[in-house]
Amino acid sequence: MAEKSGIGGTLPIDMAAANRVPARGEELVLVVTRFEYALKEIGYGKMGAGGAVEAKWDEFANKELTSDFLKHVRENNIAPTILSKPPSRQILNGGSLDWEATAPPTDIQSLFGSVRRVRNNLVHGGKSGDKDSDRNNLLVAEAIAVLIEALRAHADLRFMFEGKW
Repeated sequence: MAEKSGIGGTLPIDMAAANRVPARGEELVLVVTRFEYALKEIGYGKMGAGGAVEAKWDEFANKELTSDFLKHVRENNIAPTILSKPPSRQILNGGSLDWEATAPPTDIQSLFGSVRRVRNNLVHGGKSGDKDSDRNNLLVAEAIAVLIEALRAHADLRFMFEGKW
């Protein structure tokens, strides 16, 4: 008897591809999720499309961290890959998915844009199990490191992130 497919079917789903994520990929998702929560709790939230509250990453970066933070990240070699060859942006090229290089961050806002792109590529862009896995591992680790440094640099954000209220 053939296996049933369709709604309620019994055809097993192979989860191997879904479970291939860069080293620390799951950690990045958790850190970004908690970081966004903390941003909104300290006043960096806005009403987005459909009434969802969104974090105001750029405003936070520009107002609270400034260029000194970018200088610190650069001088302490916290995110060399992100700063020299940042994550690519997923595009449609003739109806097919492709990747487009992005410019290296030149200011605090573009640094945080690159950090968010690492997370977005992981969650939305299929950056799991691809041929560039070593680079993806570096980007994920560096994105986490930048977020941790931001928490160290901003006491209120860290307080909310750590759930110390």
